Amino acid sequence: MPTSRIGGLLATVAKTVGIGLLAGGSLVGAEATSSFLVRLERSAGEPVRGDLLSVAADTIRILIDGEPHSFPVAEVRRVVREEARAERHQPVRVVTRDGSHLAGDDFLQTADRCLIGGEAGPIEIPAERIARVAWLGEREPEPAWLAAVPAEPAADLVVVRREDGHTFVECAVSGVDGDAVTVVLDGETIPVKRGKVAGIVWLRAPAPRPAGPVVAVVGGRLTVERIRWSPEAFLLDEAIRLPPAALLSIDYAAGRTLPLATLDPERVTVEPAFGSLAAIEGLADFFAPRTIPPADGDGPAALILRPRTVATWRVPPGGRRFRARLSRNVAETATATVDICLDLDGREVFRTRLSGPADQGGIAPVPIDLDVTAGRRLTLTVDFVGSDLGCPVRLAEAVFER
Repeated sequence: MPTSRIGGLLATVAKTVGIGLLAGGSLVGAEATSSFLVRLERSAGEPVRGDLLSVAADTIRILIDGEPHSFPVAEVRRVVREEARAERHQPVRVVTRDGSHLAGDDFLQTADRCLIGGEAGPIEIPAERIARVAWLGEREPEPAWLAAVPAEPAADLVVVRREDGHTFVECAVSGVDGDAVTVVLDGETIPVKRGKVAGIVWLRAPAPRPAGPVVAVVGGRLTVERIRWSPEAFLLDEAIRLPPAALLSIDYAAGRTLPLATLDPERVTVEPAFGSLAAIEGLADFFAPRTIPPADGDGPAALILRPRTVATWRVPPGGRRFRARLSRNVAETATATVDICLDLDGREVFRTRLSGPADQGGIAPVPIDLDVTAGRRLTLTVDFVGSDLGCPVRLAEAVFER
C-alpha cells in the first residue's frame, strides 16, 4: 500500500481515537516501553527475570542486573510480562480467519489495511486476515447476532441494528471510517452510518491456525509463525504491526505441543469394578475415556478416565517432554482413592495416589513433567486401591512438547 495512503489512514485513526503517532506512519504505544520487566521460562532450568530488550527469530535478549543476556528461542517455553494490567471493556471485537482475536476501541479499513485503535496504541493488520468485526453495546458481552449468521452467505454481510433485533445485508464492503461503513450494493456505492452497524462478516474462507507460538496482547491473542519485538517496533508474521507496549506474553511451548486429547491411543483397555458392566449396551461409553473442553474455553481439552483403564499412546516424532496436571474428577469432600502410573516403554516413570480429605495433598492437581526423548510408547494406568471403588480422574493440559 502506498505510504501516503497509510499515512492518511493513520491520521484518521489519530483524529478518531486520540492515538499518538510518530512521523512517517510508524506505530507507537501510548505508554513508554523503556522498562519492560518479563519472566522468561526455559525448557530446563529456573525462570529468569529482567527487562526485555528484543525478540528475534532465533534469540531473545534480556537485561539482567544491568547485563544483557541472550537466550535461544528453541530453549524458551514462555516470556511473560510481569506488570499486571487492569482489564477494561473494549467495544470492538475482531476475529481473524484462523480464529485469533483482538479487541479495541475503534476499527477502520481502507483498501487492504485495517486499524484497531486501543489503549496501548493502534494495531495495523492486513484486511484479508480478518473474518469479522463486531461493535458491542455498553452491556453486550458478545455479539447477539453471531448465532444467526447464515451458514453460507453469498457476499460480505453488514449487520444492521434494528429496534426488533438485527438484519443482515449482503453486499461488498469497500471501507470503514469514523462515520460510515461504505458498501457496494447492486453496483451502487452506499455509506451506512456507523451507529447503525453492529458488525461485519467478510466472505473469506477460514484459514488453518499456524503451528507457532501464541502471542497475548492487550485485548487479544494471536497464533503466529514469526515474531519481532523491540521497544521501538512490534511485528508479527511481517504483516501485523502492534505497539510494543501491547505485548503481554509469548507462549512458544504452545507452538511445539501436541495435545494428548487430539491423538488416538494405540491401545485402550477398560475393566470396571464390576467387569460385566462394560459389556452392557450403552454403558461401555460411560466407562471409556472421554474428552471435555477446557473450563475457560482455551487450551487443550482434558481427558476423563475411570479405573481400571490402561491407555497407550505413541510418543510423536521429535517429542521431548510430556506435561499434564492430574486430579480427581469428584467433589473434594469425596473419600475415593485411585492410583495412577505412567510407563515409558514398559519402565515406570511416574506414580501417584490421589485421595480425599484424609490426604489433603491429594486434592490439589498433581503436575506431571516427564522426559520422553528416548521413548516410543507412553502408557497411562488408572487403577483401583484395594476394595475402594475409586473415581474418575481428570488429565488436564496434557501435551507432548517437541
